[in-house]
Amino acid sequence: MSIRTFLAVLRAARRQAALDLRAGVVGSGIALLSSVSALVIVSRNTQASIGPMFLAGSIGTISCFITFQIASETYVDRIGGALLRVRVLPHGPLTWAIGKTMSSVTQTLVFQGAILLGGALFVEALPLSTSQVLACLPLMVLSAVATAPLGFLVGAFVRGVYSFMASYLPMFALIGTSGFFMPMDRFPSRLQAVQLALPTYWSGHLTRWALVGDPSWEVGRAFSPVLAIGILATWTVLGFAGASFIVRRSFRKETIGSLARVQSTIRSQTGL
Repeated sequence: MSIRTFLAVLRAARRQAALDLRAGVVGSGIALLSSVSALVIVSRNTQASIGPMFLAGSIGTISCFITFQIASETYVDRIGGALLRVRVLPHGPLTWAIGKTMSSVTQTLVFQGAILLGGALFVEALPLSTSQVLACLPLMVLSAVATAPLGFLVGAFVRGVYSFMASYLPMFALIGTSGFFMPMDRFPSRLQAVQLALPTYWSGHLTRWALVGDPSWEVGRAFSPVLAIGILATWTVLGFAGASFIVRRSFRKETIGSLARVQSTIRSQTGL
């Protein structure tokens, strides 16, 4: 692919991302207000030692919800026939994947930034300096980008209502055991070992390091920011390399016949 073609793909992806953001502005706004309000209220009304840890960890861990967003939007595009239409366009799958990443990362960063702002303004137990906030911003971006490829992986296998709902269970389990709600030493050592290989733990690890500086919730009760950045960077590089293969393979399966089967399966599963 030439540089000129790649720049054209980026422009098309940017337009797609803008359309996705515009279409979801109302729903995202409602979700943003409710989730940020809930997190800030919980952090204000918990113990002084727990509230800041919970809020700081949530800023990083919320990036993992980008997996749900990409997977759910992929599912909607599949059953609506959008993926089939994209497949026949020149560089359509690549443009779609880049645009979906742009819009999803943007929405995730808005959520993270709103939680960070709410914590700085309304949680007295979490005094934040300008340097802490600025240090946290690139970590938020890295966390969101590192987790995004998982959304394409999950979305590639979601072909019906049941598989769509079932895909949420393992992700909720990983997020719930990532140190988001409680210290990691309360979980079994095997579960801690699993989390050490995933971005779900390291995303919250970095924001707790940047904003609180208390390692009591961490594995081994110590911060490892360099290791965390290295693992998230590895997930970013390898994840998108794998995602490009998965997206291409998934789009090859998008045919008129497969779309009809998916829609028929959904109608039977929902009783329509």
